[in-house]
Amino acid sequence: MILAAGVVLQLLLGPIRWGLFAWPVNIIALVLFCCLIGVMYALRRKVKLFEWMMHAGAAVPALACALALTVIMGLTVQTGHGGIPWLSQMLTFWPFTLAWAWVCLICGLTALNHLLRWRWKEIPFLLNHLGVFVAILCAVLGGADLRMLEMTVYEGTRESQAVDEYGRPYDTGLSIELHDFIMETYENGAPRRFASDVTVYTQDGKAVSGTVEVNKPMKVNGWKIYQYDYDVKAGAESAYSGFELVRDPWLPAVYAGIFMMLAGALCLMLVMAPKPAKKEEKR
Repeated sequence: MILAAGVVLQLLLGPIRWGLFAWPVNIIALVLFCCLIGVMYALRRKVKLFEWMMHAGAAVPALACALALTVIMGLTVQTGHGGIPWLSQMLTFWPFTLAWAWVCLICGLTALNHLLRWRWKEIPFLLNHLGVFVAILCAVLGGADLRMLEMTVYEGTRESQAVDEYGRPYDTGLSIELHDFIMETYENGAPRRFASDVTVYTQDGKAVSGTVEVNKPMKVNGWKIYQYDYDVKAGAESAYSGFELVRDPWLPAVYAGIFMMLAGALCLMLVMAPKPAKKEEKR
């Protein structure tokens, strides 16, 4: 039924436009979603559907459906345009989103149920369900605030304009001065390491100096700055560096949800671990 509703919404409204959920809309949506869970829990005795959603009979098929769509997404090349209709744009596909929203709703209700009937033995289940709820919901709603930008800086100059994937300028509040491009090579001339010696200036007056390497970004004011590009033809004599600037303010919340799931799994293993048999007392 959830998938059918998703198909209808896809036909009527078209793909989901996640840009509409940028801050502060996403935080408002999160609060409303949590309020919905509270209302559903309060009405669980009157509405059998709400009570049923807190049992495995609802959780197992919902999770199976969401995971099946996720597997399809993993096996299908995801493109902005073209490809297999709908399936190649899974992140904007209504059935995919509704399937995971249904999972979040079930996890939220179950977590609230474990929380309000508090017992120590409920902790593993509370952590597991709450972790799934936080990780998925924050990953989805935070996607609208994710920024992945590019900036090209020439040696001896200072640049402040970054652009998105469509070439549109974006104000990051940072400017980067490139002092030197660094390249180390193997004996056969293949690049072994390339990096940039930079100083990053912020609008609040900070100046942070350091080296940006591949997979070793600089972190300044919530931005991660990665070494992204250089003049391949010039090699070690490249006159510029290309940087990728990434900002994902919801990522800590997603990590928190993942850690809760791991902690819940660990607690569950400890609780379910067989206890050593007591030795009989010698007479």
